[in-house]
Amino acid sequence: MTSAESHSSNAPVACFSVLTEADPSAVPRVLEIFALRDLIPSQIHVTRSGGENVRAPEAEITIDVQVSGVGREASEAIARKLRAIICVHSVLTSERQPRSAL
Repeated sequence: MTSAESHSSNAPVACFSVLTEADPSAVPRVLEIFALRDLIPSQIHVTRSGGENVRAPEAEITIDVQVSGVGREASEAIARKLRAIICVHSVLTSERQPRSAL
C-alpha cells in the first residue's frame, strides 16, 4: 500500500488500543511500528493511569491509534508486531468507516 492509498477518504479506519507498562519508551516503540510501514496516524491519544508514581505496579499507559486506509490483513500484521513489543500487555483492534462516509 502506498501513502496515497492510505489517505483515501472512503477507506476504512483501523483502530488500535494498546495497553502497556508505564515505560517512557512505550509510546515511541508503538508509533515506530506505524512509521516503519510509512503510515501516519490520523489520531493518537495517550492516557497514563495508576497515579503519579510510574514505577507502581498498577501504572499503565493506554495508546489509542487510528490510521486510515489500512486493510484487515495489514491491520492484523500491525497488531502482531505491536504485541511483540516487550512492554505491551495487550492490543485490541477494530475498524470503522470514516466520518465522511457515515
